[in-house]
Amino acid sequence: MLCKNEISLDDFFKILFSNEKISICEERLNKIKRSREVYETEGKKGKVYGYSTSLGALLNKENAYTEEREKIILKEHDTGIGKNVPYLLVKAAMLVRLIQLSNGNSPIRQEVVNRLIDAINYDIIPTVSILGSVGASGDLAPLARIFRCIIYGEGSAYYKGKVVNCVDALKEKGLNVMNLIPGEALALINSNAFSTAFSIINAYITERLAYASLDIAKKSLKITGCNNEHFSDAVYETKKQMGVKKVIDMLNNSCEETPRLQDPYSIRCLPQIYGALFDTLEFSKSILKNEMNSSSDNPIIYENKVYHACQFHAIYSALISDFLKIAIIPVMNSIERRISQILDGKINRVNDFLLKENSVVGAMIMQYTSAALNAYSRGSSISMSSHSVPTSGTQEDIVSMAPNSSIELLKMNSLFLKIIAVELALYKYYNSKDLPDPRILLEESFSEIINNYNLKNFSEFLNYFF
Repeated sequence: MLCKNEISLDDFFKILFSNEKISICEERLNKIKRSREVYETEGKKGKVYGYSTSLGALLNKENAYTEEREKIILKEHDTGIGKNVPYLLVKAAMLVRLIQLSNGNSPIRQEVVNRLIDAINYDIIPTVSILGSVGASGDLAPLARIFRCIIYGEGSAYYKGKVVNCVDALKEKGLNVMNLIPGEALALINSNAFSTAFSIINAYITERLAYASLDIAKKSLKITGCNNEHFSDAVYETKKQMGVKKVIDMLNNSCEETPRLQDPYSIRCLPQIYGALFDTLEFSKSILKNEMNSSSDNPIIYENKVYHACQFHAIYSALISDFLKIAIIPVMNSIERRISQILDGKINRVNDFLLKENSVVGAMIMQYTSAALNAYSRGSSISMSSHSVPTSGTQEDIVSMAPNSSIELLKMNSLFLKIIAVELALYKYYNSKDLPDPRILLEESFSEIINNYNLKNFSEFLNYFF
């Protein structure tokens, strides 16, 4: 039941993967009801956005309510294009929107919120295109696609493991097509729920991959050896960053001592490079939890008054996705350089390129693969939040581009997984007595990371682009 003042990200994922039915407590339902009453009262008195006005740059144009008006709003905003996003992302966006609406600051009726609850509980999850939202005024295109489906039965949905017509899925569950009243179409789509959900899922994937990468780096240290001073208590006692301590605790004397006074940075600087990523993740999760629990409408209703503001703007999610992309890059750089170090006979203490009996180039070409992945990732690290393009004339002149930032972070996560798999495959190659097939080692490593780091539910995301 959604009743807490704040839903944690752990709670969010439990609900997302659970088959338990969701509900909203009576206190929150009553607040939703009161806010709708305030919106209607104020709307009848004078100009209130979405009640009697048109939208965007046309807000000064009067737009009287007709039964078709709200349906037309959803239809005209449903302009997404491209490949469908994974089922789980749409469900996550629906859940984020429900959490936001349950705050009771939105101009919407209880029965519309209940329809969203029914769609989630019955697992009627609309198909949504990946492209088309600029993350302000909210995620208009993807949310219009979602609510056209569950309110009016238009479009297609994932249902019982298949893609079906929305209206058929609704009928099977005894859900009739609804009619929205003034301001409700706007209330459903004027939200950053899609961007927020996308960032939450990406952050989860990044965190799991960070743990996987550090564990595999520990394996590599068995090959390279190191000076354990680099990971001593003195390092974290004199560096006031929690991420550094976290990494040193995880490394925990994991390498054989060597006579080298100072190891290459890809070995020596593991606590600082990985620590920065872990600290960025902690900051990111805090911001995303707050965004998920915030109201995300325009207008909002607060203490019996209607306020016009910019709560739908997805700049927080956009920046978080950009931050994470930037924080991943040094880790990927270190992986590629560590792979190169492992292939150096002076470091691995065996021979150059880990040559085995009858091999020609040994593991040389694995470094080529890591170099290609690393180079590609740098292109995806470009900040998308800085690439604002005005929309709706000059009214919506600064937008977040949060979905585009999440798309690039998803690409980055996919590349991150693959370069981690290369390092693991190289460790397997080193420990193989025979002459192994690198392709098989890479495939095994990829699957091992997915299975061992709680990423099975996200494999569709990680295979979406590459």
